[in-house]
Amino acid sequence: MARSPYEPSNSCADPGRVRPSESQPVGSKGKGINRIPVRFALMSAVFTTLGIGLHQAAFHNLVDEAGMSSLALFAAMICAPALVTYVAAGRLAGSIKALRHSTEEILAGRFDEPVNVDCACEVGGLADSFRAMVTRLNSNILRMNLLAYTDPVTALPNRLVISHVLELASADKGRDCRGGILFLDLDGFKRVNDALGHEAGDELLRLASRRIYEDGLNLDLGAMETCTSPLGELRQSCPKTPVLARFAGDEFVLLVPGRGERDDLRVIAERILLALQDPFVIDGSEVRVGASIGLAQMPQDTTDPDELLRFADLAMYAAKSGGKNRVVHFTPALAQAASDRTLLEADLRRAIAEDALELHFQPKLDAQTLELRGVEALARWRHPARGAIPPNLFVGLAERAGLIGALGACVFRMAAAQCRAWMDAGRPRRIAVNASPAQFESPDFVAELAATINAYGVDPNLMEIEITESLLISDTPDMRRRVSEVRALGLQISIDDFGTGFSNLAQLANLPVGELKIDRSLLLAADQNAKSRAILSAIVTMAHGLDLKVVAEGVESWRQLASLQSLGCDEVQGFLFSAALPAAAFDEWEESRWNNPALDVQRAPKRFAGQARAV
Repeated sequence: MARSPYEPSNSCADPGRVRPSESQPVGSKGKGINRIPVRFALMSAVFTTLGIGLHQAAFHNLVDEAGMSSLALFAAMICAPALVTYVAAGRLAGSIKALRHSTEEILAGRFDEPVNVDCACEVGGLADSFRAMVTRLNSNILRMNLLAYTDPVTALPNRLVISHVLELASADKGRDCRGGILFLDLDGFKRVNDALGHEAGDELLRLASRRIYEDGLNLDLGAMETCTSPLGELRQSCPKTPVLARFAGDEFVLLVPGRGERDDLRVIAERILLALQDPFVIDGSEVRVGASIGLAQMPQDTTDPDELLRFADLAMYAAKSGGKNRVVHFTPALAQAASDRTLLEADLRRAIAEDALELHFQPKLDAQTLELRGVEALARWRHPARGAIPPNLFVGLAERAGLIGALGACVFRMAAAQCRAWMDAGRPRRIAVNASPAQFESPDFVAELAATINAYGVDPNLMEIEITESLLISDTPDMRRRVSEVRALGLQISIDDFGTGFSNLAQLANLPVGELKIDRSLLLAADQNAKSRAILSAIVTMAHGLDLKVVAEGVESWRQLASLQSLGCDEVQGFLFSAALPAAAFDEWEESRWNNPALDVQRAPKRFAGQARAV
């Protein structure tokens, strides 16, 4: 393995760890003869005894023989105790001053300043207690900083660390921090997380982060700079080697200092994609994920830290929208598109609030007789200035903006109103409405359905909720309870887009669902190869065995219709019969639909009849 151009280090060029002073057992000092009152009492007794002795000697003229005058003797009796007391008090004051200095250092935020007090008296005991307090305080500070700046799942730096380094880079003194960032989003992570559980998802994040850094960069993740001090505080110096951080969810940010060339960043990104190609083994299961990577540079793209992250994020979303598992570098056009989306988001929010969306209805027909069995309600948005906005555009916009719940509630409300109108006109029709996973998992979902049904006074049996196949994978108590609560309202439940994911088939036997909708992609595949036809046949057989109705959507040809009829499929919908239409146009279509030869089985071209094989 080739050696990386980076030399890993454990810090961001700051001094090594400062170790707190070792403390002695608290309470071991200031006892017995070491107590300050005892010491001063002994000192007073000694000098009193000495004074009495000298006084007696002077009184008996014993000292005069040695040549010392009585005046000098009395001066010594006065000055000696004062001098000794001054020295003792000065030493005590010095210890207290040292403690005061340490207190002021802590007040200033310098918690690693040593406490330089060594005394067997009470002040020494106080110093020992102070050292123990500082050690405990440092431990708590380290713990708090770890919580603040370290991701608890992967043990990587978090987004605050990246923001701090980018702030340094934006300043003149932090030019060494400048370079590029890679914004990574794991493709397929949610599928694994839903299928195997959150613990497996956390393990996947840990394994992916190690592979990104060690295989993608050929560096040791354990030696990566964390840009924090031994106490966990953010350093004011720039990292010299790449720093990988977990940004949020399944998103990572790789900061690459000193790499100013776009091609260099792309090479790193492509090596990361290559490193993620091999499967991960989690709890004995092989799982695969890819990555969508966005690139941005400082100062080439911007010198603003927040803007740099946003630009890299925009590039990442462009990579994901372009097919995933690819690399996209930021361009000004992406920023302009994001600005347009922001304006469009505001317009969509207003349209939802004002019920300015429209509903179109696509018929669901009996597969054998082609009689009308119901409709699917599909949202349409005609922007006052931009005209018709494609559904995939505004639905995706609603998901990213957190509006998908409000959009779903708006669609159901309009569908209930139309159901009421058709009931009043003597033409009751069953209406199916899509519910996104985010909307379905909302705690207020069932209550909102019930309120809407009651507000419009519609027969709940005429309303149907279509949920995605991915919800079956989760198999959580909340999901099962919510399905049962929806059925308790009298609404029907259908599994939409069946055949596109990894279903928990056991759930189909336990959940009170009544219908499977086969995805259009499976119909197209069944036209191309025998294995897909066998899968389609198995799905129909399994569904009927579970007493579930089968609906095929996206039917576009006579060949597909003939095959589905031979399989015993229950209902069909698709452009072969009609596109989605506004309510008034749908009424006209129903009145005149038998003028359309495609809707009469007897008029079907005979050359297709022989191709109706079991698939």
